[in-house]
Amino acid sequence: MIKIIGVLIVIFSGICLGFSKAAREQKKLEQGIDLKRMLYLLQSEIRYGFTPLPEAIASIANKTSDEWKPFLVQVSTQLSSRTEESFSSVWSHALQTHLKGVILEPKFLKDLYSMGETLGYLDKEMQEKTIGFAIEQLEEQIFQMKDGVIKNCKMYRSLGLSFSLLLIILLI
Repeated sequence: MIKIIGVLIVIFSGICLGFSKAAREQKKLEQGIDLKRMLYLLQSEIRYGFTPLPEAIASIANKTSDEWKPFLVQVSTQLSSRTEESFSSVWSHALQTHLKGVILEPKFLKDLYSMGETLGYLDKEMQEKTIGFAIEQLEEQIFQMKDGVIKNCKMYRSLGLSFSLLLIILLI
């Protein structure tokens, strides 16, 4: 009886481990898509709303998901407070504070850092182009990730079950 319970626990934990790993892979892809959406919103606020950068960031903070909101609010409030800090230092500090542990894919974080370095001091047209370039980079990374995520999700799920069954065979 105890062996059967132990076998079921090992199988269940292996399956859970595989599914959690697959969910993490899926979350990376979803974050990239959500990040691309946030940048599209920022670009359209600047392009069509003729909104200054701090106000545009504050405006999109209410339209994005909850994981991006603290980051955008901090950037907007620090830029609106008219401190002597540059946009790039405000942007990178907010990224470090709010998104370093949230973003699962390091390439996305790197793209955000590089976008923040060139965004703040440019005119409207160059800001749009900088955001557009960041969107293109994200789209390329998302495109490359899609096939891998599908394959990896299947692999992690099956490996979780396979390793748990292997462990049971070894223990019995």
